[in-house]
Amino acid sequence: MEPSFLDHPAIQSGIAPFLCALIVAGLLYRFNTLAGLAIISGFAISVLLSTGFSFSPLTSTRKILLLVLFSPVLGLLFNYYFRYSKTWLNVFYLLGAGAMLWVLWPVLSRNPVDMIMPVVAYMIYAGWMVGIFVRLSETTPIASGAASTAVGFGVGLTALIGASALLGQIGLSLGAAGAAYLLVQMLLKKDTEAGYIGTLTSGFIAALVLPAAVVYAKVPWIVLPIIAVVPVIAFYPFEDEDTIWKNTITLLAVMALPVGYAIYLTVKSAGEIIM
Repeated sequence: MEPSFLDHPAIQSGIAPFLCALIVAGLLYRFNTLAGLAIISGFAISVLLSTGFSFSPLTSTRKILLLVLFSPVLGLLFNYYFRYSKTWLNVFYLLGAGAMLWVLWPVLSRNPVDMIMPVVAYMIYAGWMVGIFVRLSETTPIASGAASTAVGFGVGLTALIGASALLGQIGLSLGAAGAAYLLVQMLLKKDTEAGYIGTLTSGFIAALVLPAAVVYAKVPWIVLPIIAVVPVIAFYPFEDEDTIWKNTITLLAVMALPVGYAIYLTVKSAGEIIM
């Protein structure tokens, strides 16, 4: 039997997540923060078309899938029942770090002496990424969408080049879904807050996938601090609505610089591109 066109990696990690997220963002744009469900919808369709939702045995990659699926639920609760504060921000920093520890616990438990310091570094990175995306929840959907797009493609391409097809696909699905969400927001020129549903989903994917790619593939560790800079650029102050397209393109172009450098370092480290 010939493989279905849905089995093609480009469909699973790019086209399907983009189209799915575009539809969801378009349908939910009137509900403001609920439009962030576009991010998880793109991720979900990518996983559904590739590996499916199976959590037994609970490997490190499946832990990532489980945590990402939980993140919009947490975002929904936070949208309606809590308010942003420094205290809650610290909680999210710790939550990201704890999630990273759980994902990498099998590696740490097998070799605690050699892995304790690297795992601590990965936990710091994960906590930072979840925390910075939580802060983006208070900005515009365009800022958070740009960060999701750039970080997603950066994480996905570096993981793919580093020889982890599944982790690469997860990252690329974020980039594609983020691009669809961003496109809808740019067309609508919305100036509301982004909310926590989409940003927490993006934050958990960014926080967990890249360190796993460093541990299990050939992604160099130096890529972590480089990618960690990307969402900070999203705090660029936008001008009036008439310049949203120009500002967004400028924002993505600046974000492309660290993403491109991270990809270059990964290619140099891996030696070849894995397709």
